[in-house]
Amino acid sequence: MDDFDKDANKILEQLSHFFENFWADTDVDLFEDCLIVILPDGLQYLINKHGPTHQIWISSPFTGGHHFKQKQDTWIHTRTNEQLEHFLQHEKNNHAS
Repeated sequence: MDDFDKDANKILEQLSHFFENFWADTDVDLFEDCLIVILPDGLQYLINKHGPTHQIWISSPFTGGHHFKQKQDTWIHTRTNEQLEHFLQHEKNNHAS
């Protein structure tokens, strides 16, 4: 397993805990390279690692597709340079019911 796989698996595990602990009443399932988060209203996030590009891809039910690339120890949005943690906090603050 290369560094990308280790780091991507680690962030997927951290994201599963984020949704379980900080986004009430979500159903969180982590299957190998894919995290599925079902919100209370049935909307879903799909988060997966994309090996060929060494990115984390997020499909948001609110804002569409987003790609994050690791820079040192931080995952950064490839278009906006926003940190992954800030992106998800923004999603939660603007869309949590």
